[in-house]
Amino acid sequence: MSSDVNVGALSQAPAARAVKLDKFRLGVLSFGHLVGDMYYATLIPLWPLLIDRMELTLTDVGFFTSLTSFMLMPVQPFIGWLVDRFPRAWFMILGLIGAGLGMSFIGLAPTYTVLMVCVVFGRFSNAIFHPHAAMMVRATSGGRHGTAMSIFAFAGNIGIAVGPLLSVGVVTLFGLESTYLMIPFGLLAAAAIYYFIGVEVPKESAPQDSKEESDGQQTSMAQTLIGPLLLLAVLMTFRAAIWGGFRTFLPIFLVDSRAVTLVIGGLGLSALSLFGALGGLVGGHLADRYSGSWVIATSLLVSAATIFAFVRTDGILSLLMLILAGMSLFASQPVATVLAQELAPGRMAMASGVMMGMVWGIGALFVTPIGMLGDIFGLNASMYALAVMSAGTGLASLFLPEFREQLKRMFGRISLPRST
Repeated sequence: MSSDVNVGALSQAPAARAVKLDKFRLGVLSFGHLVGDMYYATLIPLWPLLIDRMELTLTDVGFFTSLTSFMLMPVQPFIGWLVDRFPRAWFMILGLIGAGLGMSFIGLAPTYTVLMVCVVFGRFSNAIFHPHAAMMVRATSGGRHGTAMSIFAFAGNIGIAVGPLLSVGVVTLFGLESTYLMIPFGLLAAAAIYYFIGVEVPKESAPQDSKEESDGQQTSMAQTLIGPLLLLAVLMTFRAAIWGGFRTFLPIFLVDSRAVTLVIGGLGLSALSLFGALGGLVGGHLADRYSGSWVIATSLLVSAATIFAFVRTDGILSLLMLILAGMSLFASQPVATVLAQELAPGRMAMASGVMMGMVWGIGALFVTPIGMLGDIFGLNASMYALAVMSAGTGLASLFLPEFREQLKRMFGRISLPRST
């Protein structure tokens, strides 16, 4: 495999860009991301009520999360493959409408199966929004890819932070059966995409090359897909598993282990997501300034320490650890998406779909055994397992090509004494 591919470093913007960052279009796309991910997050804080209504176990909750996410695993890469060939904003518009409809009927679901149908439809719709939106973010960035993607990711995390507050607020005021009141937000976001982005959306064009260069790029692409991009996807899959497990069981942990109310549990989940959004911004800035590989490795190791400390502490210190866990767990996500786009410049939407969809689907499979562990040994054991996973993934990040190149350069400078 060629050593020219640098997974760790984001490309620097040229000194004089022909196109400036389109703040308005980026804002509209980010608003759509906020609303779509807001719906995604409305279910989790309602699990304590749904557990009582449907007489569920933690294993049931973990299995539900794993199965619904795994069912959606191939959606975003496939939609990305379609978007690369047929760039149309209908993917984003219909995705937002469907997300609003599906996730707003979870409170009316009478059974576990019906609940799963609502969630799968809502999350499927949200999934088809992401690949085209991520490609459009790059096209509107004016060369500032890391900054634009971190802003887009920040908006999504704000949505994830707002979602629990919205669903808990609606349920608290009007009852569990009133979640349909959340529908209008998706319609508003879809209308904004339609009127301000349009239906015909050109993707960022790739430079034209000669046949020989094109053949060489195809070979390089094949090497990239089975090398650095695959490694990056594996690392982000484990990061998604840690994030998904922590988010899924955090409200239950707070309600059961810390004896807080459902509202406080929802606030804890919102705090995790909100500071995760800030962590994404910090991660993007650090990656632009230093190195994406270092952001990935360092953030995962920090998250391991903070998750462990969150379980072991109380009060303000525990809240501080929760904030740091949220920031560190999400710091690498926008960085990884940009790196994937750079590794597959001719398949940007598909690469975005892998990072924003497939890795989440596979990672969600780990939520079931984490829930089983909680049923057998208690939720503290589940949290400790997440901390161990985070530490292991952070250490595995040291196998990224950038670190290997640094080791080669370091050992290359060390000359062994010749024997006489």
